[in-house]
Amino acid sequence: MKELGRRIFLVILIIMAMSNYSMAYGANFYNPDKIEENANKLGYKQGTIKAYKNNMKDNKIPYYEAWPSNPDDIIKEYKYAYDDFDEKYESLIETAYKEGFKVGYNEIIKDEKENNKDKKEEKLDYAKILGLTLGEIYGYRDFYDNVKNNWSKAILSDNKIVDIYNLSRETSDFRRGFLTAFKENFKEGYQEGYRRGNFEPIKVFYEEGKRDGEYFGNILATTYGAMDYYDGKRLDYTRSIPTTGIIEAEFLLNRDSKEYKEGFLTGFEKAYEESYNKAFRAMNVNEHKRSWEDGYNSGKEIGLKSGKTYATKDYMLKLTNDWKRHEPGEGHLLIEYNLTLESERYREGFISGFKKGLSEGYTITFHNLNKEILQNKTTAMTVHIAGGEVFSLDKKMSLEIDKGTYYNPIVVTIDTLSENYRTIDEGFIKASDYYSVNIANKSFEYNKEQPIELKFEYYGKQDGGIYKKVKDNWVYLPSEIGDGFIKTKVKPNSFKEEDNIYCVLVDKGTITLPDIRGHWAKDEINTFLRRGIVSGYSDKTFKPNRNVTRGEFLVMLSKVYDWQITDDIQDAKKFKDFNKFNFYGRVISYAERKEYISGYLDKTFRPNNSISYKEVENIMKKVTNTDKFYWSNYSSRILYEKDYRSKSMNNMNNKITRAEAVYMLYTLNEWKY
Repeated sequence: MKELGRRIFLVILIIMAMSNYSMAYGANFYNPDKIEENANKLGYKQGTIKAYKNNMKDNKIPYYEAWPSNPDDIIKEYKYAYDDFDEKYESLIETAYKEGFKVGYNEIIKDEKENNKDKKEEKLDYAKILGLTLGEIYGYRDFYDNVKNNWSKAILSDNKIVDIYNLSRETSDFRRGFLTAFKENFKEGYQEGYRRGNFEPIKVFYEEGKRDGEYFGNILATTYGAMDYYDGKRLDYTRSIPTTGIIEAEFLLNRDSKEYKEGFLTGFEKAYEESYNKAFRAMNVNEHKRSWEDGYNSGKEIGLKSGKTYATKDYMLKLTNDWKRHEPGEGHLLIEYNLTLESERYREGFISGFKKGLSEGYTITFHNLNKEILQNKTTAMTVHIAGGEVFSLDKKMSLEIDKGTYYNPIVVTIDTLSENYRTIDEGFIKASDYYSVNIANKSFEYNKEQPIELKFEYYGKQDGGIYKKVKDNWVYLPSEIGDGFIKTKVKPNSFKEEDNIYCVLVDKGTITLPDIRGHWAKDEINTFLRRGIVSGYSDKTFKPNRNVTRGEFLVMLSKVYDWQITDDIQDAKKFKDFNKFNFYGRVISYAERKEYISGYLDKTFRPNNSISYKEVENIMKKVTNTDKFYWSNYSSRILYEKDYRSKSMNNMNNKITRAEAVYMLYTLNEWKY
C-alpha cells in the first residue's frame, strides 16, 4: 500500500510539471518559437520535484545523478506536454531541459541546507511547500477539466497524505502538525493554480497582441510621419492612422482571440502616435542638422590640412605654438571656398568646422613635431680604449675618438639642444642643430696630443664652419669641408665640465685672402681671421711672411686673451713717441701697466718696429705667467708638423713673421676651445 502511495505521489509530481506548460498556454498549444524556453521551464519544475523527493528520502545526490539517465525519457515527458511535438527539436529540448533541471534542483538543495538547523521547522516547511505545490497542480487540473473551484473536494484524505509521506513513522504531534499545515497551504496553492489557469492565457494573449501591435504601429507611423513632413503638412498623427476596422481586416485580428485583438489595437494606436510624432520631428531636425553638419565636416577636413601645414612651417621657423596666428576672417573663408553659393546653415557649419580643424591640426602637428625632436634628443655610449665613433640620435653629428686617446673606458653623451637654447648674430646663418657634448672620464687622464674629430653632415659653401659656444660668443674651429661633411679636430682637454656646445654656422662676412692659399699656416691664419683676431690688408692680402710689428703683436694678444682694455692711456704717455701711437695707444698703455712689455732706452716705444723672437719669448713668459715658455718649442713643432724652418733657428734676434705669431698663439690656446 505504501509503495502504491509513493507511485501515486510521483505521478502527481509529473502531472504538476506537465500542467504548468499545457495549462499556461492552453491545452495542446504548441509554439515552435518557445521550444527552448518551455523545455527549460519543464526541467526547472521537475528539478525542484526531484529535489523534494530526494530530501524526503534523505538521498543527497548531486543534480547530474538525479536527472533522467536516458534522454528519451526527457523527450517522452515533453511529448506529453505537447501533442504537436516535432522530433527535429530533440537535441535542443534535451539541453534546455537539463539546464532548467540543474537550476531547479540546486535551488531546493541549497534552501534545504540553509534550513537544516531546526528539524521540526524543516518538516513543517515540507508540509507547507508540498501542500502549496500539490494544491497548485490540482487547481490547474480542475480548471482545465471544467470542474468548479472547490479545493475541499480536491484535497487528498488524511490517510492518503499519511501514507504518501510516511507520516505513520512520525509522532502523533508531528503528524497532526504536518496535516494541518499541508491542508492550509493546499488550499492556498489550489486557489492560485485555479486562477492562474484561468487568467494566465488571457494575460499572455493580451501581451503578445500588444507587442505585435506596437511593432506594426511603429513601422507604419514612421513612414507616414516622414511623408507628411516632406509633403509640407502640419504635425497631426490622426490624419493618417488607420481605423480600427482597417487594422482588424489588415492583420486578420477577427480570426484571433479577443484578448490578442484588444492588445494589438491598444499597442498599435499608442505606438503609432509616438512614432509618428518622433519621425515628423526627426525629419525637421535632420534637414537643418544635415546641412550644418555637412558644412562642419567639410570645413573641419580642410581646416585640419591647413593646421598641419601652418604648424610645420611655424615649427621650422621656431615660432611659438599659436594656431590663432593663422585664424582667417569669415570674409576670407567665404571667398576662398565659394561659400556664398551654399546655404546659410552650411556656411555657418563650414566656418565653425574650419576653425575647429585648424586648431586641432595645428596643435597636434606642432606637439608631434616637438615630440619627435625630443625622442631624438640625447644619446650616450661607452667608448673603450680602442676608440670608436658616437653618433647623435639624428645621425647628423658624430664624435670619433682614436685608440689610445683615453687610457680607460669613457662615456660620451650627445644632446640635441632646443633651437631657442642659443642665439646667433645676424652675420651668420645657422646650418645645423645645436649639440652639447659631454665626456665622462673618471680617471681624468688622456693623451693631450691626440685630437678628437667632430663631424657634421653639411652640403653648403666653403664659408661654413664648425663653431663652439664660449661664454657668449661663437668661436670658429678650423674646419674641413668635403664629401657631404664638415669636420674639425679638438683636443681632449678642450672638453670642459660645463656645456660643450657645437653648431655649424655660415659666416656671411667671410673674406678669402688669396695669399694664404697653400701657405703652411693657412689653417691657423684662416681660423684667426674668422675669429676676428687678425685681419687682412686693404688690398685683400694677409702677407703671412711679413714681420709682425710691436703694436700688431700687442693687438693680437689683447684679442686672444680678452684683455679688458679701457680708455686710460696714462701709461702710454710716458713714451716720447706717444703722438705716433694712433690706435695702438690704449693697448700699449695696458701692456705697460701689466709690465708685459717695455720701451727702449731712449724712452720711446716704436710700435711700428718689427718684433724679434727673443722679445716675443720674454713677453709670453709674462703673459702666460711661466718661465718655461720657450719659442724653440714652437719652432721645432713648426718644422715637424709643417716642414717649415723658422729663422729663429739661426738667430733669436731675427724677426717673427705674422704667420709664425698666429701659429704660436693658436697652438698655445687651442685647448681653450
